[in-house]
Amino acid sequence: MISTVRAACAGLLLVTGVAPLTAQTADPAERIQLIKVIARDYVYDAPSSVAAGITTIQLVNQGADIHHVSVQELPEGKSVKDFFDATRNGGRAPAWSRSLAQTAIIPNGAEAFLSFRMPPGRYILSCLIPASDGRSHVAKGMYQVITATAPAPARQATRTRPAAAVKRP
Repeated sequence: MISTVRAACAGLLLVTGVAPLTAQTADPAERIQLIKVIARDYVYDAPSSVAAGITTIQLVNQGADIHHVSVQELPEGKSVKDFFDATRNGGRAPAWSRSLAQTAIIPNGAEAFLSFRMPPGRYILSCLIPASDGRSHVAKGMYQVITATAPAPARQATRTRPAAAVKRP
């Protein structure tokens, strides 16, 4: 029965011209890095530089308020001031900033995990939630600029040939 269903699906894919989906695979040598981000009321405790690649953020809320973390790309030619100017109205990330990932909103004492691929570049970790006074948490200073650096190229082992034996008559 299962083989009949598989054959029917394969035939349907051939008839419709749709290729089956394949999962994105990572280099087996690539390691997942864990970045711990501590959220306190209106500030993050996070590294300023990380290696580019597969990243898992562990967000831990140690503040009294609810928080989350949004990872926004800071493209070439844009500054942190540009980001703040754009988020001031409405507390939303600017349209020119690509969103890489975002955690759920978590209460005090909770944690959230978020995994994604972080290419080399500059990013802003921000909390875009509005506070009770209507200002977003990022407007109160809850952000962290983080730079993802490309890993150094792997060194390839070079092989040397042994010296040729010289025959003497």
